[in-house]
This record gives sequence, structure tokens and C-alpha cells, in this order.
Amino acid sequence: MPKILIADDESTNVLYLGELLKRDYEVFVAKDGKTALELAASVIPDLVLMDVMMPGIDGYQACIELKRNPLTADIPVIFITARSDADDVVRGFDAGGEDYITKPFNPQELHARVRTHLELKQARERLEEMNRRLASALEQMETMARVDPLTGLANRRYLLDRLQQETARSLRHGTGLSVAMVDIDDFKMINDTHGHVCGDLVLKQTAAIITESMRKEDMASRWGGEEFLLVFPETPLPGAAVIAEKIRAAVEASEVRYDGMALTITITVGVAQYRHEAGIDENIRRADDAMYRGKRENKNRVILAE
Repeated sequence: MPKILIADDESTNVLYLGELLKRDYEVFVAKDGKTALELAASVIPDLVLMDVMMPGIDGYQACIELKRNPLTADIPVIFITARSDADDVVRGFDAGGEDYITKPFNPQELHARVRTHLELKQARERLEEMNRRLASALEQMETMARVDPLTGLANRRYLLDRLQQETARSLRHGTGLSVAMVDIDDFKMINDTHGHVCGDLVLKQTAAIITESMRKEDMASRWGGEEFLLVFPETPLPGAAVIAEKIRAAVEASEVRYDGMALTITITVGVAQYRHEAGIDENIRRADDAMYRGKRENKNRVILAE
């Protein structure tokens, strides 16, 4: 049942309004502006019927205070007044009121105005909820557009966008930039021997170790299959090699537990310092070529591009 707060210092008006409204609404009463503010913040009514002339804080000021309080700002206020002078009506709207009713009350008009503003409030709340859901859905879609769902790392497209930004920044400031290609050793054998569920677990754990071993400014993406592309901003080749070795050692030191077994995983990493004259694709190819050299040299190692 919707809640209505009647703020009026005249007992006759309160009794009359209460009788008119109590069948359809839960009615609360305040005899002055201060009590109206306290009660509104406590019960959060769906609508306030506010007398203009009250002792202490008058109806206009009480409405202003209601609209200032985030808890009560969205509650519609209908002013109750014996004055229908245009200046008084404008003052009520300026204070934040949605409507006004003049004394003596017409029961049909009162019910119609109350019902209208309650319906408007409900429609506004439904619209706000729809907007919240839409914003949430858009946020999820944006996340899906840039994140690999299995590993939680950036996806290929998003990292390429970021790499383009880092390339421009590196060129502008004359700072080093390096990229690395990571491949999980013997991943096909893991899938063939233990199944794809185990393979997915290996991918997720490797991604987590990569993230934990990198610096905050570094970036990692799932490049495809069991490959990961890493970007090390403001980092020449020697520094990138140190980070890559840290990642390799951390993966080798970990175990993937699956179906009662402890599997040791290793990775091979190719690292290349970015050459601006070569372009993005060529620099990634250089890191990829270095990684494949490491594969031919018995895997589980970090190889630097020539």
C-alpha cells in the first residue's frame, strides 16, 4: 500500500484528509515542518501533502529541505494552500513542489492528483530501473568485447588497440617498448591425455600466474589457443627479459592439480624490443619467431629476438 505523509498543523484538515485517503493509502501525519522532515526521512513516503503555512519551518522551506536530502529528494510534494495567487503557486514550484491543491478540498480532485503523482513516481522508478539494467548490460557487453571469457585476460583485439596506444606513446617520449609471445609447452598432449577440462584449467592457471608475475603497467592477452601476447611499456629488451624469466620460472614452479594428479607446466617465451620502423605485425612476428626458436631448443626457456 502506498504511503502518504500529511504535513499540516490544522487538526481539521488532517482528520479530513486522513479519512479521504486511509482506505487506499497508509497515512502518516506531521503537525509541523520539522516533524515532517524527520518522519519523511524515517518512513520514506511515496508522496507528501504539504501545508504551506506551518509553525517553525513553513511548507516551502520544508520542501526545499526534502529535495536537498538524497533519501527524500525523489518524493513528490503536493502543496496544500488556501492561496491560489500566482506568486504563491510559482513559489511552491520553485521550492520543488510538483503540484498544489487549494482549500477547501474537492475529494475527486484530491484523489485524482494523488493518484496521478503516484503513477508518475512509479513510472519514473520503472524507467530508472530500466536505465540501471541497460547500463549494466552495456557494461557487460563492453567487458565481453575486451576480455577473454576463459582466462579473464584481455582478448586479442583489445590488446592490439592498447599496443597501438603504447607504440604512439613510446615514439612520442622516446621510451623503450617490448613485446613477448608465450606458448604453453606440449599443450596438445595435455588436452589429448587428460581432456579439454584439464586443458582449460591449465590455461586459467597459466593466465593467473602471468598476471601475478607482471608489473601493474604491463599488459597480457590471450592471443589464441595456448598462446599469450605480453606488452611491457617503457621497457627495453633487458628489462623485458627479466620479467619474462620471472613468469617462466613461476609457471614451472607451480602445479596444476587435476583428477588426483599434479601436473607440471612449462612455457616458452620469445621477447622482442619494439622497432617502430617495423610496425605492430612485424614486431609480434619477431617475438613469435623467437618463441619458436625456444621450442626447437628444447622448450621451457626465454629467447630474445635478434
